[in-house]
Amino acid sequence: MKLFIDSNIIFSGLMKKSITREILLSPNFTFYIPDFYNIELEKYKSTILEKFGGSAKDLDELIKIIHEKIIVVVEEEYFDEMKRAEKIIGKIDPKDIPFIALALSIENDGIWTRDKHFSKQTSVRIYSTKELISIYKIKKK
Repeated sequence: MKLFIDSNIIFSGLMKKSITREILLSPNFTFYIPDFYNIELEKYKSTILEKFGGSAKDLDELIKIIHEKIIVVVEEEYFDEMKRAEKIIGKIDPKDIPFIALALSIENDGIWTRDKHFSKQTSVRIYSTKELISIYKIKKK
């Protein structure tokens, strides 16, 4: 499955050992994220470390492992869809325009997010963690 992933999902997977982390590491999924994710990670890394419960070195190692599963897409790849994405989600949450633009630019199965407001648009399929847990369990068999 090809999914675009909300930064908060990655942060959640980094903070604690969970089904979210298992899904992130599963070979059954390919994840994409806009390039500004790296800025967000640096911004929230100290908060993530506090909740991680391990050393900074251990967190860096986990980040490296998870990043091997995530394709970071530069803005040039989805820039042409930014105006269309703005019409779709700009009034709901302007910070999510790049996620929709990215999803409109590359063939995919949808966006994995916990943000309920994504469901207010109908252009891109949205998956909740609960839905992906069901899919993950089926694919894991």
